Amino acid sequence: MKKFLAVALLAALQGSWLFAAQEVTVKGELVDLVCYIDHAAQGEKHMKCGRTCINAGLPPGLKGEDGKLYMLVGEHKPLNKEAAKYADKKVTVKGKLVSAEGYRLIEDAEIIP
Repeated sequence: MKKFLAVALLAALQGSWLFAAQEVTVKGELVDLVCYIDHAAQGEKHMKCGRTCINAGLPPGLKGEDGKLYMLVGEHKPLNKEAAKYADKKVTVKGKLVSAEGYRLIEDAEIIP
């Protein structure tokens, strides 16, 4: 019976958000998530708009060289003021990777130009 309960508990937790944060370093382009998700806006042509949107409070993200998209936050606070300087530029981000329900978040993010 104990073995059955352990297997049932593991099955129930599979796919849940109960994963430990993993330290990562990811290279990519810093994007404003709203414009990127809405109409794939990125690159030098979008730089002014990206800075404006991130400064206005829209969430910054990273389109990684690995093809994945990450939301970026500081230590339980927005990272917008720092991130806006690097909108649509190549950067490296270090932090703790967590994910849930298909979303990836790098928290305690440090942006390295």
